[in-house]
Amino acid sequence: MKEPHTVRRLGDLARAIAYRQALIRHECWPRARLEELQQRRLADLLNWVTQKSPFYREFCRAHRLGPPYSLPDFPILDKKTYMKHFDEIVTDPRLRLSELQEHTAHVSGDEYYLGKYRVLTTAGSSGQKTVMVFNRKEWSIQEAASMRIAGMMGVVPFSLRRPTIVTIGSPSPLHDSYRLPLSMNVGLYRYYVLPATAPVEELVQQLNSIQPHVLRGFPSMLGLLVTEQLQGRLNINPCIIAGGGEPLTSELRKQLQAAWPKSSVFDIYGTQEGLRAMECNPSQGLHIFEDLGIVEVVDENNRPVPDGTLGHKILFTSLFGFTQPVIRYEISDMVVLASEPCPCGQPFRRILAINGRNDDVLYLKGRAGRQVAVHPVHFWNVLESFADIRQYQVVHEPDGICLRLMLEEGNGHVARNVREQMARKLRALGVERPSIRVELVTALEDRSRHMGKWKNIISNVNQSSQ
Repeated sequence: MKEPHTVRRLGDLARAIAYRQALIRHECWPRARLEELQQRRLADLLNWVTQKSPFYREFCRAHRLGPPYSLPDFPILDKKTYMKHFDEIVTDPRLRLSELQEHTAHVSGDEYYLGKYRVLTTAGSSGQKTVMVFNRKEWSIQEAASMRIAGMMGVVPFSLRRPTIVTIGSPSPLHDSYRLPLSMNVGLYRYYVLPATAPVEELVQQLNSIQPHVLRGFPSMLGLLVTEQLQGRLNINPCIIAGGGEPLTSELRKQLQAAWPKSSVFDIYGTQEGLRAMECNPSQGLHIFEDLGIVEVVDENNRPVPDGTLGHKILFTSLFGFTQPVIRYEISDMVVLASEPCPCGQPFRRILAINGRNDDVLYLKGRAGRQVAVHPVHFWNVLESFADIRQYQVVHEPDGICLRLMLEEGNGHVARNVREQMARKLRALGVERPSIRVELVTALEDRSRHMGKWKNIISNVNQSSQ
């Protein structure tokens, strides 16, 4: 007899609760014991994929690799290469990319594929969409990681007063900000998922009605809600505010704390591929869940960078994804790892800074014809110093930089100051005669293009050809 869908969901969640207890125990381990666990799980993964994945089996045969396997011997895969070889990488021969894409076109809730798989897609905001498949055990681990994040913020399941959690995220069940709460919404918490694509006025009305204890969302949306709260249209008092899916800048953190002075503000980092990191205390850095994955921070040439140094990208290996192995997979986020352990005592390494994505770096004309790499953080620092800017986009056009700004009413005079400060910053970086124009707008890019995520650095220039 076919197992009812609700029963399967409850079974997955029961498994997740058990996994959560194991994850919590790892937080008290010494670093050496955590590294031993990583190596055991890595050995299991590499032995599995060399037997079950045609791609890795052929790679090891061609390169004459045998056990015991070493992670640096395995290839680095970017998104394009990964998706090109999808059918050979997966370890279940029934999984075919074309059929999974057909399945995703019709997903409307928490459906299983072939009765055992959940399928997600990335937002494609970096230009390349990927498909991710998790079996029921792997999804339970995702749910356990989500419960661990909630616990680190002080949200405990099974409490007498169930907390009300609102996530403002993707409106698509193909994104984990929607799918995870949906799959876990069986009574542990009071869960609401509001679409980041909805008009702000509609979100304000819903939030005023729900009165969340915990408010989670894309930082760009949280920034809009700050204005609504300060101007009296929004009237909520969450105990906890958490941003994820986009950079949570120090300036936005200050604004959130000004709007809700009694709230704790947390930053959450995660990817659809399974990489998770979370602050133990605000501003202490984000602990990488290293019991679930291995993170290598490298430069442009895939060489490891020292802790405390900004990397060009991340190479991520999931230690729980056996259906669709993620091994040395390129993630374009530029991060800095802490060089010292966290005072909280957890054994996990910390991300101290996330400076955007390497594909958000703009290359502008410098002196003597050379190209100047301008990291997104330089744009953030200037634009977020203006309290009158509600939202912004930096658009790189062939004739220069366009700053598209949504301002508070009656503050059009800000435009000239923004242009002058941005020009001063770019000249200091070595950009020759920066051409900057400011466009005042009442609305920006349609969020639905990227599952509700915000894209605030856009290049309409083929930078590789410059």
